Amino acid sequence: MHFRLDQLAKNILRDFFVLVGAAETEVEVPAGDAQRIDVWHVPDPALLRAHPEIEPGLLRSMAAEAGMVEVFSAAPGAAELHGCMRKRYQWHHTLELRAERALQLPSAWIVSAGRPDGVLRDFGFVQDASGLEGLYAGPAPGWRIHAVVIAELPRVRGTVLLRLLGAPRVRRAALRDLAALPGDAWERRVAMPWLVRLSFEVPEQLLPGLPSEERDFVMETREWFEQFTARKVAAGVEAGLKEAVKEAVKEAKKEAKKEAEREAEEAKREAEQRTRLRLTARMCELRLGRPLTEAEIAALGERLARLQETRVAEVLLSSSAEALATWLADPNAT
Repeated sequence: MHFRLDQLAKNILRDFFVLVGAAETEVEVPAGDAQRIDVWHVPDPALLRAHPEIEPGLLRSMAAEAGMVEVFSAAPGAAELHGCMRKRYQWHHTLELRAERALQLPSAWIVSAGRPDGVLRDFGFVQDASGLEGLYAGPAPGWRIHAVVIAELPRVRGTVLLRLLGAPRVRRAALRDLAALPGDAWERRVAMPWLVRLSFEVPEQLLPGLPSEERDFVMETREWFEQFTARKVAAGVEAGLKEAVKEAVKEAKKEAKKEAEREAEEAKREAEQRTRLRLTARMCELRLGRPLTEAEIAALGERLARLQETRVAEVLLSSSAEALATWLADPNAT
């Protein structure tokens, strides 16, 4: 998904799961390459009981047990599904190492704006036993995986948050349904802050440069919000709503600035790490008299992260070629 649409999906789903437990976005999965789970959530039974307004249905089922949610704006293929499963198994392994005991495999929810025909067919997905349109279960319960096709979900209140993440036609209907909910509806408390932020955080002069899908979404969300605001003004709540919009815009700008600064700092750190690894690898190659293998480069990166640059430099300067090769091959080297 494009960045802002991707963030909207993750933020809305995270804020829903926070109502009934703990939830995070962009959960890093330890592995040889960078992997991140879109949304990871762990339910709190007490919070689930404390929110009876979240009626039984798809979202409550998703929140009932620990699991990961992966969101796709286009229908995923086999490679994307395998990637999700790789992250799940690696994360499950990490959780078991931390807990020092066996744990149940987390559930996996693949949420797709479009219908992934190849995945549903080739991986044996079937209509879920609940009978809900748009919900598909894996070929056997042990796989603990479901696919949600947003375009096929029924137009009912229980699916409105998920339908906000769909294609333009589905999304527009969901926006109308959200506006029609009671003023204190929990769905509006979850979605409205992020929709307001999306509507106003992009300066007018930058809109033409956005990808067409993202630009259309911002424009239709802004139009929807302006219409929604007009109806509220007519109902006699103009002053309070204007203040709410003002605060939301102010907060959105503040958060957007912080996010940009965090991203710039992270990019700088990653560039420095790559440069340090490249230079250190070159010094190792000169000492060994040969190029490093991929495994040795990975090991060197791990040593730089775990032992820090000073210790690696000490080993490099004090070791013979044979000793250096042995040190790189030993996963427990210090």
